Amino acid sequence: MPMINFQCRDCDTKFTELVYSHNKMQVRCPLCNGEVKQIYEGRCNSLQSSKESGSAAEACHSCPMSSMGCKH
Repeated sequence: MPMINFQCRDCDTKFTELVYSHNKMQVRCPLCNGEVKQIYEGRCNSLQSSKESGSAAEACHSCPMSSMGCKH
């Protein structure tokens, strides 16, 4: 079971929860029981390095997690 970061859509509380990926849609905010979204913080585990793409900006642009806030 992976540790997944979430943020509440209602109260903006950030928290980490140990969940199976197929159960992550059932996770609720521990403070207000609101709906949550999965968030990505820090570096992703992209297999494409900045050396392969030419620059860090290109690598982040091509990262599959870039639309979800990847900052690698």
